[in-house]
Formats: sequence, C-alpha cells, structure tokens
Amino acid sequence: MPAIIRTNDLCKVYRVGQEKVRALNHVNLEIEKGQICCIIGTSGSGKSTLLNQLAGLEKPSRGEVWIGKHNIAKMNENQLASFRQKHVGFIFQSYNLFGTMTALENTAAPLLYRGVPRQKREKAAAKILREVGLGDRMRHMASQMSGGQQQRVGIARAFVAKPAIIFADEPTGNLDSHTTIEVMELLVRLARTYTITFILVTHDRDLAAYADRIITIKDGAIIDDRPNTPLIAYETPAALPPADTDKTAPQSGETPAKAASDSPCTPPTSQNQAGGIAE
Repeated sequence: MPAIIRTNDLCKVYRVGQEKVRALNHVNLEIEKGQICCIIGTSGSGKSTLLNQLAGLEKPSRGEVWIGKHNIAKMNENQLASFRQKHVGFIFQSYNLFGTMTALENTAAPLLYRGVPRQKREKAAAKILREVGLGDRMRHMASQMSGGQQQRVGIARAFVAKPAIIFADEPTGNLDSHTTIEVMELLVRLARTYTITFILVTHDRDLAAYADRIITIKDGAIIDDRPNTPLIAYETPAALPPADTDKTAPQSGETPAKAASDSPCTPPTSQNQAGGIAE
C-alpha cells in the first residue's frame, strides 16, 4: 500500500515564558493507506502534538506534512479547514456532541457543512447509526444517552462520509473497560469495512493491541516503530448489537471543538470505500 501520510524532518517548538519547549524533534514517518496505526506515549511525550500536526490542526515549526500529494504545512487556515472537511474525520475523548441536537442530527452534521441535501444526509446518518448499534437511539439527545452511546454517535459522525483518514485522540478515555472493548472492536470493524486509514493516539497499551502498527514516542521523538498482529481482524464484518447495555453513566453534551465542524467530508465513491485524497 502507498503512503497516505508522510512527514519530513517534522519539528514543533512552543515558547513557554522565556523557555523553548521542543514538543517534536525531527520526526520522519510514513503511514500506509488503510492502516490502523497507534501512536503511544506517556503524558507529555508529544503524541497529541504529533496528531495535531498530522491532522493539520497546528502548523509545524519546521518540516513537512504530506497527505497524499498535498503538503498541508504550506496551507493557510482556510485551505486547511476545507481540506479537513473533505478528507479527515475526528473522534474525541469527550465526545464533543452538540447538546441541542439528536443523535441523527449530530451524525449528519459533517454532511450539512458540505451542503448535502437534508434527505440524503439523514439517510446516510441513519445507516451508519444502525451500523454502530444505535438504530433505536436516533432521536435521543446527548443528555439522554450514556457515555458509551455518545461515543458511538461520535464514531458515526466521523465515519458518515467515509473520509480518507480518521484521527482518534484517547477515544475510550472516558469509558469503562467493558465499553472500551466494544468501542475498539467497533472502530476496527468500520475502518476495515471502509478501508479508512485510522490513527489512534493513546497512553494505553491495551488499545495498541488493536492496531496493525505501534509507534512509540518519547520526548518528541519516535523511539520504536514496529508492525503488530492485531488483537482482532474482521474479514466479514458482523452487525453490531444495539447499544443498550452500556454501563457508562450518562453525561451531558459538550460544546464541539473547532475540529468537529471541520470533520468529514466528501461522499465516498462506493458504499464500502473511503473517499480518496484529491489530486
């Protein structure tokens, strides 16, 4: 598989008072199309900074970030927002759902931003919600759902338009162990089904076991990069049971981060394939 993401001599330096903090130190990395990749490290290792660079959420201090044939480090903010909207999806630890919207409306939001007609976007949102086991929760508000159910809505929102790449930052950080397993199995199943490049950032080695590849980062540098035999591999995806057994306590909806409104993207070219990166 060709590389869909590539970095060249990537550096990020933050100024804290009079001090300079080097968050990323000459990172060179390639990630293949369709790969499930885990970037793992402790707090302060630079893993979230690396995710922000790969997703175009922050500008590098030095170096390049290529997605397909596009050097996103050279793009301005408007170009980056448009690029993310077309090609990238996000899954957040804190769900970042619109508290005043139903599960269906939250899931359809990325298509709304792209100007997809209401009937078409609601049909696509309903389909993916059924795939994540929320067919009977489509009209529920965020405050009426458990944490696990809210995260499934967040997952559906990220996948609804089949972006080329999905980034997930500690997607199970607010979930109990039982729900964590359900969510990780769901993420792997959807990524495999739609051949989406999935990049997971975590400190949890149990989550890394689901990836094809594990990259370890420390002090802003990659110290280990190795292939992994995934814990599970879906050849024939099975339907997910309804999400009515989540044990996580309900939580209220939160104000979405800016990246949520930038999330996916262009309708896919086929039912079971993610949209490609524009030439």
